Amino acid sequence: MPARFINPDCELEFETARVRSPDRPLRQLSGLSIEHVRLPDERFEYKVVGNSHYLALHDIELQDGEVELSDGPRSHRRSLGHRLTFVPAGCQVAGWSVPKIRSNSFTALYFDATTLVEEFRTGFTVNSPPPFLYALDLSLRVTLEKLANAITVGSGAAYLESLCLVAVGELLQMHAVRSGPRLSEAELDRLLDFIEAHLEDDLSVEDLAKVLGLSRFHFSRLFKTTTSQSPYQFLLERRILRSRDLLRSTNLSVADIASRCGFRSVPQFEEAFRRAMGARPIRYRADLG
Repeated sequence: MPARFINPDCELEFETARVRSPDRPLRQLSGLSIEHVRLPDERFEYKVVGNSHYLALHDIELQDGEVELSDGPRSHRRSLGHRLTFVPAGCQVAGWSVPKIRSNSFTALYFDATTLVEEFRTGFTVNSPPPFLYALDLSLRVTLEKLANAITVGSGAAYLESLCLVAVGELLQMHAVRSGPRLSEAELDRLLDFIEAHLEDDLSVEDLAKVLGLSRFHFSRLFKTTTSQSPYQFLLERRILRSRDLLRSTNLSVADIASRCGFRSVPQFEEAFRRAMGARPIRYRADLG
């Protein structure tokens, strides 16, 4: 028999009844609730549907999986790190996943729009953001990462509530900004595949623009609108994330990792890593135990 773990808006069902319950601390505030869910290394099915809006940040890597949003197109994306999903009240997202063996989690914010009308002067009807799967947005991602940390360490209600309201405001801003021209999902996927394959190279904005057949100016504008990051910021972030994974999973030297991740020198790598992760690479690896 499958093991099922349910809250009013998000249902998780695991393949075997022997799987442990996912760690999902939940905090409830006026019109808002937040949870940070650490997932077991088991195949699971899931469904999100309810009377609340659902906004989630994923830190999940999959071996396989499929998701469908309200009878729309299906996605088989496997790398979900830093990706955002929004499901308005009354819509549904459902699917199944086989996670890679690593620390997989997601942070979810559920909110009742009618409670927030006064704060945002909107009822999330005509001006409501449409549903989306696995979008990129730097500002919203950073806020939800702060929420994940805050709920994990047991922060107070005032701080959690403030972060939730900031996240909802950034969701509205993201929708307003992205109403104009932006890169399509297919274009973004093609670009990300190119970046991952050439991350150790000294990539220029021109190199990236050529992948999509755009001028540097037009590409930079569309990229910023789509991801809320400049091409330089995005490249640096991908290099930091790859170097972090190599520090965790290999015994490569810091110099080798710097080279494989596209940094021009060890000092440049060490300083960039320290700014992003709060510790230099050697200290970060040592702290992993």
